[in-house]
Amino acid sequence: MKKAILLVLGICFTFFACQTEPIDSQNENLLKPTKKKPKPVESVVSYTECTVIDADRSPYGAQQPTANFWWSERANGTDYFNPNTYFSSTDTNGLVFREYGDGTANILGTTVSGTCVVTVDVWLKDKKTWIEWQALGGGHKKEGTAGNASNSADMNFYVIDSERSTISAAGGDCVQTGDFGVEQRPDPNDLSTPNYGAHIGIGGANYDSDINAVGLSTWGWLTDVNTGERLWLIDFNFKIECPDPEPECETSFAIGNSADDHACFDQAGFSRWGWNIGPLTAGTYTYDVYAGAGQCDITNGALAGTVTITYDGTNVSAVYDLLDGYTNTETHLYAGVAPFPTKRNGSYTVAPGQYSVQDDLDGEAIYVIAHSVVCESEETGG
Repeated sequence: MKKAILLVLGICFTFFACQTEPIDSQNENLLKPTKKKPKPVESVVSYTECTVIDADRSPYGAQQPTANFWWSERANGTDYFNPNTYFSSTDTNGLVFREYGDGTANILGTTVSGTCVVTVDVWLKDKKTWIEWQALGGGHKKEGTAGNASNSADMNFYVIDSERSTISAAGGDCVQTGDFGVEQRPDPNDLSTPNYGAHIGIGGANYDSDINAVGLSTWGWLTDVNTGERLWLIDFNFKIECPDPEPECETSFAIGNSADDHACFDQAGFSRWGWNIGPLTAGTYTYDVYAGAGQCDITNGALAGTVTITYDGTNVSAVYDLLDGYTNTETHLYAGVAPFPTKRNGSYTVAPGQYSVQDDLDGEAIYVIAHSVVCESEETGG
């Protein structure tokens, strides 16, 4: 799963200062209670941010420089082999791709050609799967090395949001400078032209030799911000490197093998979920381990593997055997003659940080609690 990054946007409130003047005592009853200033409201927006990597322009790499953005210098867009029309990343300039959970995405940052710096803030909207995109009459524009080898079903499709998107250019090598709007090309509302939109997925960077890399391609017009007139043709074509998703981790506990060899913590009045197992005499026991089984209901969680408890009358050990795709990041074992561990004041607790194995067991029957934090990797399909 993918790693989620949080952007906090503060909403600012402007307050006006009031001038204080004397008030006649006869008008005191006209005073209204003073309203409290409203507290600023915070809006939390989450997104996944990926780094944009320049495409190698395969199969035309010998004629076109490595780039992430193309801006034609001709109205008819026939200067594909003019190296000055290609923009790329540098140590101090680069693009990122942000994907939001609401079906939108953002290409953001700067890209350069010589001393011309292009600032990009292009928004994509209406994310669709290939099946959904086809149902709307959309197509998949395959060209270049990766594009021709790509599978449409691997793609998601967007449309450039012309109401939110801007591109600006500044610098001595720029053919044009200033601020521009951005529209999707071909026009998705023109039924006489194909509707390709913006595609992203494996092989999505059409002009790149790595057909297994995740990439994006889309086509557009730069427009006059005042009149909306379509001015120049542009393309985005790049690979995307995203951070590894954070593993999903859950609290897990071992559960006994029969109805009478374990008890849920809530039966003893605790608010936490989990089980103590016992009483056990010396021997070796294997128990299922469940992750995320809130309220001690295993249907709420997932079987993560087993734990084998060995008690030789003096010492207690626990060995986990987890299913493929699960790992333990923490383990805590309690073993003692009391049903639960105790705090310093003598009261029972089920907080894992208080678990330990009693020193002087001396062959007595014991209770056991096996707790762990289980993290799930992508191999589990979760």
